[in-house]
Amino acid sequence: MSKSKAIRLHCLECSGEAPKEVTLCDCVTCHLWPYRCGFSTKDKRYVKRMDAAQRNHPEEYRKLMQVLAEQPKNGQN
Repeated sequence: MSKSKAIRLHCLECSGEAPKEVTLCDCVTCHLWPYRCGFSTKDKRYVKRMDAAQRNHPEEYRKLMQVLAEQPKNGQN
């Protein structure tokens, strides 16, 4: 099993087997968070998934974006 598949399965288990919850997970301090969808946040598939989440689940998406905006940038405390 690949690392990305193992991470995805872990995240699905953590979210109660709900793919929507994995995509909109707000546990951004988790070290696996950037890879929760099975690929990195820099992958085109990630952008496509997040665009769909924004359209289909606007409230949850907005909450996730708020959590991300409140996170300190790399190297800042």
